[in-house]
Amino acid sequence: YWDSMAANESMKVVTLEPSSAEYRAVKEAFKRTVAKTVMKIERLQNVHLRRTYEAQKKHISDKNAREGGAGEKLLYHGTTQENCDSIVKTGFNRSFAGQNATAYGHGTYFAVNANYSAQPTYSKPADDGSQLMFVARVLTGVFTQGQATMKVPPPRNTQQPHDRYDSVVDRIDNPSMYVVFHDNQAYPDYLITFKKLKIYLYFTASCFINEHTV
Repeated sequence: YWDSMAANESMKVVTLEPSSAEYRAVKEAFKRTVAKTVMKIERLQNVHLRRTYEAQKKHISDKNAREGGAGEKLLYHGTTQENCDSIVKTGFNRSFAGQNATAYGHGTYFAVNANYSAQPTYSKPADDGSQLMFVARVLTGVFTQGQATMKVPPPRNTQQPHDRYDSVVDRIDNPSMYVVFHDNQAYPDYLITFKKLKIYLYFTASCFINEHTV
């Protein structure tokens, strides 16, 4: 689904057309839980990041051949303009863990529902009120319950301490949050710019002004 790239081109940011099926699919999933207005959706084409992600995907898939494979999911990650540029170019960095919360471990957090990542704590509004959120491909693999003290996932078997879970979650039954500890386990697929817009409806006959947000 990528646009063509020149041989010497390693990264490309493609602004999706609102009329395209791709745009509508990303927007529809986002709007299921977020009422704010989508201003722009960009597809991120980073050759190096995608290659390392696909290599990690094959590794996890092979390792978990009998347990569901790589467990690839499309999840959400709110960000700031400052961190956004770094993620687009070099990917997610678990070194930033702790900037907002580490309730389930010192990794990179991804939400099942966009409304969680849309909170100002995670998607800090710019001066013009716009916010940024990534739609990421995340390799969740075989997961377990997260703990605040975790810096890596725990071993799956105490007899094999190097065979660790692939990710941790906020709750085993129907997780709403996934945490990964390997930077190559997530790829920033799309960047959504969104905003709360105010619409003013003027009724001159009654001199009544109605204000609401979309």
